[in-house]
Amino acid sequence: MLEDLEIVNGILSPEFDIYNNIYSVDIASDVTSLVINYDVPDGYSVNIIDNADLTAGENEVYIQVIKDEEINTYTLLVYKENLEEVINYEEFLEPVEIEKEIKPYTPYLIAGCCLLLILITFYVLFLRHKKKH
Repeated sequence: MLEDLEIVNGILSPEFDIYNNIYSVDIASDVTSLVINYDVPDGYSVNIIDNADLTAGENEVYIQVIKDEEINTYTLLVYKENLEEVINYEEFLEPVEIEKEIKPYTPYLIAGCCLLLILITFYVLFLRHKKKH
């Protein structure tokens, strides 16, 4: 059985407990294998399985602690960040063409409509309410 377990290039969760055999580990996207520090009692050997070429997403790494014919296996559920680009920024580097020119009075028209809506809202909420009293 392991006496101590540490993942140098990842975050182990929950903290190591000699009675727990399943852990999750979060690693960065550039990590390809775990750097594992462990302690075992004298006479035990350790075999680490599937700790190479970790891919984006979920991976499983196994730590076998062996003494004579007794094998105790610890499972590490390793989650590797996926940093693939979702948006291709090169598409945004092309200039945008405007099909139609905006009329010079358009901003004034928009501002006037907004002001009119504000005045109507003010009237409905406050002045109309005052007349009822």
